[in-house]
Amino acid sequence: MRCDSCGAAFPLMDGVPKLWPPSRAAEIEAGLAAFQAPHARVRTSRFFRALLPPNPICDPAARRRVARVKAALASGIVLNLGSKDTCWGAHVVNVDLVLPAIENRKSKIENLILADLHRLPFADTSVDGVICCNVLEHVADARVACAEIARVLKPGGHAYVTVPFIFPVHPDPLDRWRWTLDGLRASLPGFDELEAGVCGGPFSAFVSLTPTLLASVFSNFCLFNAVRFTLGWLFWPLKFLDCIACRSGRAHMAAAGGFYLGRKRV
Repeated sequence: MRCDSCGAAFPLMDGVPKLWPPSRAAEIEAGLAAFQAPHARVRTSRFFRALLPPNPICDPAARRRVARVKAALASGIVLNLGSKDTCWGAHVVNVDLVLPAIENRKSKIENLILADLHRLPFADTSVDGVICCNVLEHVADARVACAEIARVLKPGGHAYVTVPFIFPVHPDPLDRWRWTLDGLRASLPGFDELEAGVCGGPFSAFVSLTPTLLASVFSNFCLFNAVRFTLGWLFWPLKFLDCIACRSGRAHMAAAGGFYLGRKRV
């Protein structure tokens, strides 16, 4: 593919357009290589992946909230930033930095492009909605990424964003940012808030953080993960206490993460 405006050429990877900005391509490649190289064989091992504890997050209101988000973004062009293997609908353009892992490349992953969230390959005010779930913590500059979300959205368009608050470091390939609920609101200043709250309460934060906290005394990669995974399996049932804790108006003070649904001001 070639840009008519600047003449830059963009390759295809397995038939998927790789629209990384040429000025950042080398930096992105280097960052990915530095992350993937250490313990690459272990990380991609099926046995290693089978040992991973269950998802530590309990989000009791997720199903109803996602239904409301889908209703708000039911038409037009919608971007799913950092899509991985998620599917929000046939009208949604999935945007990620790299291709999903081979075992996750299902037929449902369609309309996929590879792009950088710091420079989205879309014109100003050209899309009707943006979904960005647990992605902003992984970008080099979250402020620039939030500005890009606002730039590409049409006035009146919707943005749905989820971010971590109290959650252990999980590079992919970076992990740089955390948000309180007020911090998330401040990151999207050009929007009118429709909904905001907790997506993973205090007990999810406890289950997520405690195994890593106790395992962190070990420097050895295998020993660290053995302790972390064992404790993750032992503690994970405690996350269901969030079915009670998330009813509190103070759950956001020690939550695992938060969400924001807003409409761009006209």
